[in-house]
Amino acid sequence: MNESSVSPIDLVANLDEAILLPQLGCPAGAIGIAVGEMLERSNQAVIRASFDLLDLHAHERIIEIGLGNGAHIASVLARAADLHYTGIDASPTMIAEALSRNNASVRNAQVELETADVFATPFSSGSFDKAITINSTYFWRDLSAGLREMHRVLRAGGTLVIAAITPEAAVEMPFEKYGFTVHDATTLEHACVAAGFESITITRYVEPPLDPPQEFGPREFYLLNAVASSRNATGL
Repeated sequence: MNESSVSPIDLVANLDEAILLPQLGCPAGAIGIAVGEMLERSNQAVIRASFDLLDLHAHERIIEIGLGNGAHIASVLARAADLHYTGIDASPTMIAEALSRNNASVRNAQVELETADVFATPFSSGSFDKAITINSTYFWRDLSAGLREMHRVLRAGGTLVIAAITPEAAVEMPFEKYGFTVHDATTLEHACVAAGFESITITRYVEPPLDPPQEFGPREFYLLNAVASSRNATGL
């Protein structure tokens, strides 16, 4: 198939799962660009719900772990005045796409985008008021280590929001076969506590039916909200 003759959505729809699923954690190349667009479109509802929960206010500094192609950044900045958005992703392809889509905001220093690992971000402790990660914890080799790093870069009292598919919703998806880990609510909560978070709440969110309908869906997600305490993380 000539990739240039089909849309990104059609390209992804025709991929074998052995090619598609490994791309989800770190999209790369032409296929990765198409995967990034597919993920941004299919996750629009849960992205909106997650940022609703984050409850942004003027002048706050936000970090997003695993931002994908960054097509949603403009809508995030529109939620409150003078926000500063930082996004990191393990995929250089996704960061390049996000830079292209948000060039003006990057130039005026309202948006900062970095290719970086969640386990060692290039930011000082307490740099951010709020942190968010949507559909990315499945790909972390160490959930607790990633959450400790998110706690480190948040100020005391800062907010963390995690969106992650529930194990029940993922049961028919071949995630485990490709090394993805879908965590239950108890695991997520305990890892957050060990990382130094408190006031943890977890609700369930069911996305509205997608158009066109997807093979798996409507999907159910956990939406986790937590507060960074001033105490040191445990379990180090």
